[in-house]
Amino acid sequence: MKQAKDSQIKNLAKLNKEWNELKKITKETKKEIAPLVSMENDTNTHLIKKLEEDITLFIQEMKKRQFFKYDCGVETALDKLNGVFGELTVFEDKIKDLGDNATKFGNPDLINKAVKDIESIKITVDNMKKLWDHIESCQKTFNTYMMTKWVETNPLIMEEEVKKLMKSLKEMKVDRKCNAYGGILEEIKKWQNLLPLIGELADPSMRDRHWDSLREKVGVQFIIDENFLLKNMYDLQLDKY
Repeated sequence: MKQAKDSQIKNLAKLNKEWNELKKITKETKKEIAPLVSMENDTNTHLIKKLEEDITLFIQEMKKRQFFKYDCGVETALDKLNGVFGELTVFEDKIKDLGDNATKFGNPDLINKAVKDIESIKITVDNMKKLWDHIESCQKTFNTYMMTKWVETNPLIMEEEVKKLMKSLKEMKVDRKCNAYGGILEEIKKWQNLLPLIGELADPSMRDRHWDSLREKVGVQFIIDENFLLKNMYDLQLDKY
């Protein structure tokens, strides 16, 4: 029993000695590699700053892209918007690598700005996709109106539909100065101005002399019959008169 106990004491003493030596070596090694660690930390910090600059340039360039312009068209706009997510993966890979390094060097917050900027881009793209989905909905509605026969036109129902389209547009969180927003805004406003006029012209009290007066005013000869479409009335640009 005594021999076993003495053996354990010797082993513990040996382990303690080895542990102290290891701590000494670790301390010395840490001191030796400190300049290298500092240099790597500086390099990583520099790369993060460069990444932030690249993301800023990307944001500035993205503002000039087609999907911010109304004449881009729904199909092209949505395709281009979906493509942005693929481009962002390059930045996200760098953020992961540089962020891991920043954490190892004890500076995890250094990567925060880059992360927030990428999230901001994604929000912008998502909001623009919602805008173009709404534009598509508006255009489909207006195309249906255009092909409606004059005798089947119900301006009151149309006015309510257009009012809802305008309400949905104004609730969207997009840059209202962008061309795509302004384009569909103008289209909706045209219908908002036109439909009350159509409501008056569709009134049963309209007589031939009233139509003659209108033809003279717009300088266009047209016949109101079963083949006359709302598009024909739209093309008269009555809101100008």
